[in-house]
Amino acid sequence: MHDLFTPEDRAKVNSAMASGSTERYQQLLAEDPTPGGGATWGARIGGIVVALIVGGILSAALGVIGVIVLVVLVVVAIVLSGRVARWLHTRALQAKAAREVVGGYASQRGWTMVERIPLMNTTPLLRQGDRRETGWGVTGKFDAETSFAVGAYEYEVDRQVSSTDAEGNTTTRTETDRYPFTVALVTAALPDLQKVAISKGSTGGLFSKISGAFSDLRPVPLESAEFNDAYRLMVADDADEVAIRMRFTPAVIVALLDRGAGESQVEAENGVILVAREGAAELNDFGELLDVIGDAVWYRALLTDTPAGRVPDAAALRRLVLGDAA
Repeated sequence: MHDLFTPEDRAKVNSAMASGSTERYQQLLAEDPTPGGGATWGARIGGIVVALIVGGILSAALGVIGVIVLVVLVVVAIVLSGRVARWLHTRALQAKAAREVVGGYASQRGWTMVERIPLMNTTPLLRQGDRRETGWGVTGKFDAETSFAVGAYEYEVDRQVSSTDAEGNTTTRTETDRYPFTVALVTAALPDLQKVAISKGSTGGLFSKISGAFSDLRPVPLESAEFNDAYRLMVADDADEVAIRMRFTPAVIVALLDRGAGESQVEAENGVILVAREGAAELNDFGELLDVIGDAVWYRALLTDTPAGRVPDAAALRRLVLGDAA
């Protein structure tokens, strides 16, 4: 849905990240070339335990042959434990290098990389599920009035699953579904619309009507059948109708259609705008974060700039996010 950043922008940022990450990884590896004894023994014990379990099952089933396989598995586990420990060690150093490089980029911009982005249950997505958790990300300010957080978010939903065996005994277990997202939160007051939700879908569809019936948002069709078929626009029940039309002018509608519904969903209430995309944020693709941030500042301009109804200035927003690199 973004139109602020070119493929070259994302490639440039990611290339710089990858180069810095590789260089830092080599430094960390030189400082700490081998895994500690605890890590090696941990891998060795883990491998032996797995070998004993598998070998024990085979021994019970195959007798002497199973015992031979058990011995072979234990020997293999001991031999491979060193390699497994080294692989885990290098993976940990690579992840640490990536975090440090992203953190360095954030520091240069006056931002902060965090292990867990701070989120409150300020929008419907952030209130979903039985449990919610955030992951790594970046926080900071674009200017004196606009703070943001961008990074990983996931919610979990428990469901009860029942099964019946051949003897008619029914058992019930809890299974958990996980829904990871990459999210950006940008501060924004919405004095005229109060609450807004925009996503791919149909404003006049059945889902919009059902959502409107069970929430304090209502679907708002605009003067464009193409827009109404591509987007699901919901606003607060008591939002002023004139204010809605002033925000979503024909020029804005055309801009939204030109951008395309894309992968992002937008929610705005309680003084923030949330943009979310399905899938976990990856340290090796900072360009993905740029796109999500880009959507967030674009929609912030759309929903808060005065006078209302203007298409956001892409060049100004590029400078806001990319700084001197714009």
